[in-house]
Amino acid sequence: MMTRKLLCSVAVGALAAGPAMADVTLGYLADLSGSTSVLSGESSRVAIEMAIEDFGGEVLGEPIELLSADHLTQADTGASIVREWIDVEGVDVVLSADNSAVGLAASPILAEAGIPFLHGASTSALSNDQCEPLQIQALMDTYGLSRAITVPLVESGNDQWFFITVDYAFGQALEAAGAAAIEEAGGAVVGTVRHSPQDIDFSAYLLEAQASGANAIGLATFGSWQVAIAKQADEFGMELPLVPYFLGITDVESAGIENLQGIRGAVQFYWNENDATREFSARFAERYGRPPTFTNAMMYETVRHYLESVEAAGTTEGVAVNEAFRATPIDMIRGGTTTVREDGRQIRPMLIYQTRAPEEVTTDWDFFEIIGEADADSLLLPQDQSTCRLFGEG
Repeated sequence: MMTRKLLCSVAVGALAAGPAMADVTLGYLADLSGSTSVLSGESSRVAIEMAIEDFGGEVLGEPIELLSADHLTQADTGASIVREWIDVEGVDVVLSADNSAVGLAASPILAEAGIPFLHGASTSALSNDQCEPLQIQALMDTYGLSRAITVPLVESGNDQWFFITVDYAFGQALEAAGAAAIEEAGGAVVGTVRHSPQDIDFSAYLLEAQASGANAIGLATFGSWQVAIAKQADEFGMELPLVPYFLGITDVESAGIENLQGIRGAVQFYWNENDATREFSARFAERYGRPPTFTNAMMYETVRHYLESVEAAGTTEGVAVNEAFRATPIDMIRGGTTTVREDGRQIRPMLIYQTRAPEEVTTDWDFFEIIGEADADSLLLPQDQSTCRLFGEG
């Protein structure tokens, strides 16, 4: 059954129930082997399993089935998996699609089928011109991410930017949003280069950035590419600050804190923020060997709330579950709640951090010092700038 895409299926928390058909089938579509697999991948599957088990392993009296598949960062592969899940597996909800191109490809297929799409793609298009009624954007979008990170740096004097951007939908959207935020705050973009997903040598791009007159290098990229850029910048002895938009603790561990110290950024979850995040993170680490990333936490919160919504609706029918999902605030691991705007965006703040110096890291994986918080409303695309057709409906 789709073994070429690493599909696997398990009835979580209900293995003793025998061959009974699951009332709810969750499809986790993710990068399980490529550039973002360390940040999300199998670790987010563990977070989903935790959410299912914490819920009791069943809903509406039946076990919960979890499917997972590797989209291989290919839009056509992701679309093919989604179609097969709908036609063959009877999936009730699709989760993650942690790649903007894959998310954009899956969105219309799921909308036509009436299947909720609780995704972890960051492109603002999925809550703007390609918004859909049953679609929830759980991860911070490119608009909010760019503003949370860029504006404070420009205001503090880093006002001449050079971008190194991964050349597909996510990177292009993040660069565009970042450039708009820079210019709005009074700065300027003095240069940009696009790297392909196959690039491993970034030396020419870094030298071009150094010669541009920039005083900040915006990294509209992520994962293994970002790690390679940080290591190569350190090898060159570059003093220009790197500004990664999508930095996780896994990236810092891979690159080494010595290559990423003193960097400011923003994240929607940090494992060592407070007692509640530490308690959850300890449970996660028992299973996976490290604290959760922000994408792991996002999947846990989203799946838990989805299952609560199925129970409240008394059905797995997409429209009814979506109404219940949006009607009730979503509990955040860190405490407090978040809600969903008409366009599908979760309304949530972001934590502003600065990466520690190597000598300041006294606990494994504790790379960030939280120095502030970006207000949730300031990170939302203004409604009058949105092309989402859902505003004003109903």
